Amino acid sequence: MKNFLSSTPAVILGTVLALVLLPVVVFAQISIFGTDAGAGGTQLALFLAFIGASMATILPCLGSILGVSMVGQSGAGLLTEKPELAGKVITLAVLPGSQGLYGMVISLLFIFSYGPLMTDPLLKVSGLQGFILFSCFIPVTITCLTSAPYQAKVCSAGMHMLAKDGRLAGRVITLAALVETYALLGFLISFFMLNSVKGNILPVVPVL
Repeated sequence: MKNFLSSTPAVILGTVLALVLLPVVVFAQISIFGTDAGAGGTQLALFLAFIGASMATILPCLGSILGVSMVGQSGAGLLTEKPELAGKVITLAVLPGSQGLYGMVISLLFIFSYGPLMTDPLLKVSGLQGFILFSCFIPVTITCLTSAPYQAKVCSAGMHMLAKDGRLAGRVITLAALVETYALLGFLISFFMLNSVKGNILPVVPVL
């Protein structure tokens, strides 16, 4: 487990590269083979959109799993010495879990706003439109996946502060919240991108 956690930066880097390369490969396919129209384009668009929505939940939740685990392990050691700090330790352990919730909200927004529309057999969407939808999930996916483990490191370091003075919990939470700020920014950008695409960038045209 320790070796896996130490490889977190490599995991994040690999994920970011995959998220960047997948749209590039698909866009190249659209440009070269002309799969941007008809049934093939619709299937490609659905694939991109639902893969993006899935990754928006899976990867932030993975980051939260790692983060909560890291803080929990640090807090367990502190609680053996000072069990009266249980409430503050649990509060710190919960903080890295919020990134998974951000990703889930974005995925649910897609499911309820776009799902019925995109799976309607009488309507079609192009591969390029699916590519645009996929890009809407990238901000929340990368920022939440990245921020959760690093927020956990701040919380874990804060356990040393609590060990010396339990009244310092507020300062630790403030430091951890600074890291989460950027996950919140990624969430907001994805949220507004999805809402703007629905009415303007992603027109859905009935099949003639």
